[in-house]
Amino acid sequence: MKQILGALALALPMVPALAQSSVTIYGVLDLSVGATNNGNGNVKQLMSGVGPGSRLGFRGTEDLGGGLKANFVLEEGIAVDTGTLNQGGLAWGRQIFVGLSSTWWSLSAGRQYSPLNVSLVESDAFRQVYWGDTTGTGNALYQSPGAAQGSGGQASTARVNNSVLATATGGGFTGRLMVAAGDEGNNGSGHLAMLGGTYRVGGLLLTGTYNRFRQYATTLAAGTSPQWQTEFNVGGSYDFGPVMLLAGYYSYDPSENRTPGAPTALDPRFTKTVSDWIGFRAPLGGGTLIGQVMKTTFDYAAADGRGTTIAAAYEYPLSKRTTLYGSYAQLNNNAQGLVSIQGATVSVFPAYPGADLRGYAFGLRHTF
Repeated sequence: MKQILGALALALPMVPALAQSSVTIYGVLDLSVGATNNGNGNVKQLMSGVGPGSRLGFRGTEDLGGGLKANFVLEEGIAVDTGTLNQGGLAWGRQIFVGLSSTWWSLSAGRQYSPLNVSLVESDAFRQVYWGDTTGTGNALYQSPGAAQGSGGQASTARVNNSVLATATGGGFTGRLMVAAGDEGNNGSGHLAMLGGTYRVGGLLLTGTYNRFRQYATTLAAGTSPQWQTEFNVGGSYDFGPVMLLAGYYSYDPSENRTPGAPTALDPRFTKTVSDWIGFRAPLGGGTLIGQVMKTTFDYAAADGRGTTIAAAYEYPLSKRTTLYGSYAQLNNNAQGLVSIQGATVSVFPAYPGADLRGYAFGLRHTF
């Protein structure tokens, strides 16, 4: 018996440890009642996605040993009011990617959030949730007019198809590099290279991203080649304790080879766009009060189109998983303005240039 036990003791260290793995099912259900006005009168309705976009997701990780892990995410967007899929009906339209990671770096590939989207969220008082958030800056709206829902050009630099994302973290800094084909044609349209980063120290956060990408197919005139386009944003926040202040700036230039200030014939909004905003988050009555003001300008040839958004929201947690909220935004366009207001996955576009917009909602969200 002693000989057998001794042999087992010698053999046990040679048996490889079983890899530790886990899969998490998670989700968000958001539904509100409210009204919107695009300049042609109020429309009262139930809405899903004024607050966080409703979703069902699967997140998994496997420990490969030596500090290396394999990861995946599958996440689909759902409209709670109708039961339909968001993001153009894509099965996994929010995110779907697979990758490897360690304690200080990660590498992933698939359809995933861009560094620019991360930077906008970090400097947005609403975190790109509720009416009046920074989705209305131009990111995900103006780069690819006419793009089909779910195509590589729709929400083109927010969620990026056929993308590879590398991140590295150390000393309070997180760097992000993304390259992508954008799910477009073989003429190079939709290809992009994006570099961004975030620095955190104490209550201070600084973030920024620079993006160069080729014009998307839906904006190309027949027989023309895709032109290079540029996006840039900087932003940050400071947490004073009782109040957090946030601010940001975003610029989008659709083509280096166009006449300055001249939009294309495909969409009058498809021209240089600049946005800046300032907001706050503050505790109030057991919940959180959020406010933000944002100005967006389109560089039209004849006269600039401008819109100013004033928005506020209040969220009150009933538990760790259930939250009540109210959200309101108003947007005043000048005579040429075509600026829209956005929630997480819902939008109000002006019925005509110069239309003033409104949106309000009272909602409930549940996370699991």
